[in-house]
Amino acid sequence: MISNPLKAIRNWLESRKTFYTLSYHGLKIKFDFNPRIKVCSVCGTNGCTNMHHTCYNFSYKEVRANPSLSLLFTYEADYSCHELSNSVRKLLFEDPSLEIKTSSKKLQIIFSNHKRLLKERDKFNQNRD
Repeated sequence: MISNPLKAIRNWLESRKTFYTLSYHGLKIKFDFNPRIKVCSVCGTNGCTNMHHTCYNFSYKEVRANPSLSLLFTYEADYSCHELSNSVRKLLFEDPSLEIKTSSKKLQIIFSNHKRLLKERDKFNQNRD
């Protein structure tokens, strides 16, 4: 019989290693910290979010060797903003010089996030070569 069941439970919980996962173009990456702050960077709602990759700049081999690369060029988005962001990523992949004029605040933020992060990617890749 365990003398102090609460202490035993606490010790068991502390001994467990918690992992947080992130998907990078189908590859599951594990972190020992939570990379999300659970706030959508597009609309500001709190809750369940996904990391949106504006581009997939690294190979699977590079990401496996250094999982933190999967966090570069990303922002957090809730489900609806993430779906819009996926569409914008596809549009900008087809035409990187695409500009929009819209009254939708969400789309304006998504486009500016993408443009900013794609510029960061270009600078990163210049320094990488």
